Amino acid sequence: MDKDKHKKLIKDFPKSVVKPAPKGKFGDYVPHHIYTQRLVDVIPGEYNFFYEVIRGKDNSIVGAKCTLIIEGLGTVDEVGDVDMNALNRNITESELLKLAVSDGIKRCCMRFGIGLELWTGGITEEEHYASEKKTQPNAVKPPSVPVKSDADKSQDSLSPAVKTKASSASQDSSNPIKVLQDANFSTKDLNHPNGKKAIDEDGLWCPCGTKVNYIPESQKTSAKGPDFRCSAMGQCEVGDVVDGKRFAKSWWIVDYKKETPKIWSYYVQALNGVVMPTAKGMDDIKEGEAPF
Repeated sequence: MDKDKHKKLIKDFPKSVVKPAPKGKFGDYVPHHIYTQRLVDVIPGEYNFFYEVIRGKDNSIVGAKCTLIIEGLGTVDEVGDVDMNALNRNITESELLKLAVSDGIKRCCMRFGIGLELWTGGITEEEHYASEKKTQPNAVKPPSVPVKSDADKSQDSLSPAVKTKASSASQDSSNPIKVLQDANFSTKDLNHPNGKKAIDEDGLWCPCGTKVNYIPESQKTSAKGPDFRCSAMGQCEVGDVVDGKRFAKSWWIVDYKKETPKIWSYYVQALNGVVMPTAKGMDDIKEGEAPF
C-alpha cells in the first residue's frame, strides 16, 4: 500500500461524524458504518472481513471473533463484545450479533490505525489502556480506597526499615541532583536499567535523549496515567508503535515492568518533602539512641 493511500486510510475522522458517548459509557465514538465507508472509499476491493459467533454457557451470543484483512498491511483478529445491558434487554439473536460484529470491525480497524484517535483521546497508549472503567449506572459501588499520592507511591519503594520525616527539602526541581542531595538521597545510580542517562543537573532524560516530564497527580488526565512521559511525544524513538502510530515513552512509579529508574522515585519523594535520615558520628550518639 502506498503512503498516500495509507495516510487517507488512517486519517482522523471529521468531528461531524463523531458522536458523544451514551449515558454510562466512556469515550466518543463513530458509528460502525462510517468505518466500513472508509474502507470502501479508500481501499475498495482490497480488504476482506469475516466473523465467527461466540456463545456463552447458555448458548446465547456474547460476542464475535472478527478478522479484517487489508492488502499490504496484513491481518488482524479482534473480539467484538455484546454490551451487558443489551443482553439484559432480551433482544433477538440477530440484534446481538449485529452489536458484536459492529464492535468487532471497529476494534479491527483500530488495530490498523483507523479511528485510533477515538480510543486514545489524544493521550498516550499506556494512559488509555490503564484508564479506569467508569462505574455503570445503578451498579453497586465498591468501598472507596484512598488514592495514594506520588509521595506515598514512591515511599513504597523504600525498605520498611528506613524511616523518613517531612521537611523543607529543596523544592527547586530545575536541578534534580540538588533536590536529591538536599533530601539525603544517594545519587550514585543515575541511569536507566539499560545504562542510558536517566537524570542529571538539567533534568530527567529518556533513553532517546529527550527530556522527560514528571506529571504530578494534580496534572493527570487519568488517575492511572503515567507519572513520567518523554517530552518528544510521537517523535520519541523508544516509544511504543501501534498500527503505525508512535506514542511517547511513559513510566509509572509503581512499575511492575521494572523500567522506571529508582532514582526518579527518590526524586519524587524529595520533591514531596521526604528526607532520608543521615548516620550520626559515634561522638554524637547518646546512650540508648539509634545511630540515625
